[in-house]
Amino acid sequence: MMDPVIPEQETDNDYTAGPGSIIVGGIAALLMIAATALFMPTLNPEAEFGICISIPSDLISPLMECGVNAILIIFAVVLAFLINKKHSFVKSTETILPTAMVVILASNPVNTSYLGTPIVMLIVNLLCLDIIMRAYNSENATTTMFVVATYLSLGSMVQYAFLLLMIVYPLMAIMAKIFRVKEIVAFVMGLVAPYWVGLGLGLISFSDFRIPQFLVSLPNADGNYLILVFASLGTLALTGLVLSLNNAMLIYAGNMRVRTFNNMINLLGFACGIFMIIDFDNFGAYASSFCFAVSVQISNFFVMRRIPQSPVWFWGLLSLFIAFFFFMLIESLIG
Repeated sequence: MMDPVIPEQETDNDYTAGPGSIIVGGIAALLMIAATALFMPTLNPEAEFGICISIPSDLISPLMECGVNAILIIFAVVLAFLINKKHSFVKSTETILPTAMVVILASNPVNTSYLGTPIVMLIVNLLCLDIIMRAYNSENATTTMFVVATYLSLGSMVQYAFLLLMIVYPLMAIMAKIFRVKEIVAFVMGLVAPYWVGLGLGLISFSDFRIPQFLVSLPNADGNYLILVFASLGTLALTGLVLSLNNAMLIYAGNMRVRTFNNMINLLGFACGIFMIIDFDNFGAYASSFCFAVSVQISNFFVMRRIPQSPVWFWGLLSLFIAFFFFMLIESLIG
């Protein structure tokens, strides 16, 4: 029998992942990243296309890419933990969120097999979420909107996927009650500023500008391998949907601030899920941010309920995605 917990209260260690889980999760993640680097095909596009810059995918070796990605994943997980400690969208100071996050990120090679947009976009999203959360219900959030827009604009220079996020953050600002006329002006100025500076300093020219170019083919990998990648992401989407519906009432019972922050993260996850479908050939760009949003739902589910043998159920759920990874590994070895 699952007893709900008041959302403002933290749960006891008996009902959450426990401090040792992050060690187990970290080891499992590093093993999966190493296996991805050594045995699995990369899922990188031929290049990252942006408004005025394209970056080839073969600047460094695949092994080095996985190594750098591992460092970036650790950074993103620590950043998410610190942001949650500050804003409490998951009402626990324990390691349940970083544990879920590191395992889910590492379990899908689209997040780890190449150095590119997925983890970088996740880090940018975490920074932007922190900035907007800090400005919640502020009377003057012009700096907030300018900085957020600048991050997205810089990203759009090298990867058009950041353009789609420019739709999401104004909606988040509306949720946070900080989107008025002056904030709209600041947001537009933030979008323009990087291009204005780049042109002024001669770093880019008008001839570099191009209409956003959608990728024209999926990564070069075996069909069955890609099916498993999509199956893992689809299962993650179903998990996120079911848990978000289950969490909704308990989160609604909490204070307005916590509810708003969770709705913002849900919006990001929903948007990234839709973007993966719309921009199918570039689905990997949005995958890491999507994984983060579902990790928050998983964490909230276990934090807000007193579930007997909670660690068993928690690791049982994470093991499902680890199992998908092993099927991908087997397919890559025998395929």
